[in-house]
Amino acid sequence: MAEDPPNDDGQVIVVPGDRSGRYAPPQIDMQALEKRGQAPVRPGGPRPKSGQDRPVGAGGTAEPPSGIPPGCFLGGFGVGAPPGGGRPGGSAFGMRCLPPLPAEPAPEAPAAPPLPTPAELAAQAFEQLRLPLPVPRHSPDVRLPDGRDATIVGENTWVWTDRSAWHPAVQRVQVGPVWAEVTATPVGMTFNSGTGGSMSCAGPGTPYDRSYGLHAASPDCGFVYTRSSVGQPNDQATAEWAIQWSVSWVGSDGTADVGGDFPQMSSRAAASFAVAEVQALRAN
Repeated sequence: MAEDPPNDDGQVIVVPGDRSGRYAPPQIDMQALEKRGQAPVRPGGPRPKSGQDRPVGAGGTAEPPSGIPPGCFLGGFGVGAPPGGGRPGGSAFGMRCLPPLPAEPAPEAPAAPPLPTPAELAAQAFEQLRLPLPVPRHSPDVRLPDGRDATIVGENTWVWTDRSAWHPAVQRVQVGPVWAEVTATPVGMTFNSGTGGSMSCAGPGTPYDRSYGLHAASPDCGFVYTRSSVGQPNDQATAEWAIQWSVSWVGSDGTADVGGDFPQMSSRAAASFAVAEVQALRAN
């Protein structure tokens, strides 16, 4: 037995049966733990205090008891120092508990990129918008002996575009709750004759039909050539049809509706044909 009982300094001290601890295994005073409410709870009731039934690992070393609280361990240290200081005369074991390490804060999730505004999406939709091209049509549309298409000098030339090109064009862009929709609406058409004259029409023009009469003028989109195309490249006029489009947009940021207008746009298509004098035509 040790000469002096260990002091109760907050640790559970186990004093061996001899000073060196060679012959008698150390024992833990479990009653001290029970008085403090720190005694480990083991299934099947309390374990014997002999310390001889500690589990042994594969390497022959004693494994820590399964009932030691988390963060605690058994350690050895010297005891029984003579008065006035000096080397300890024996050894003892105690259970020491480390304070828990502070939990590391969870990494913050990366911030979501800000949503675009409806106006920004409208600008994207405006760039992506594709307008229908006019499909050039005219009458008279006669065939010359050399195979060229032609209209007649001094005749009422009807001008129009295929109706399939005359319809609104829509482009929509959406990101989450934010969206914008751009709409282009045809509002008029211009005709450049290719010989120096031009005209504007309020609509797509009226297709010619024989029921209107042989020399009748177009009710809404016509032109009269005053000179032939002789002297032009290939002796032909290159005329241009251009549809004007009014462009507006509407959108929402998820809470309020907004909208606005873009500059007017146009889509163009050209056609080449001869402008012939009536005297130059050969009747079959």
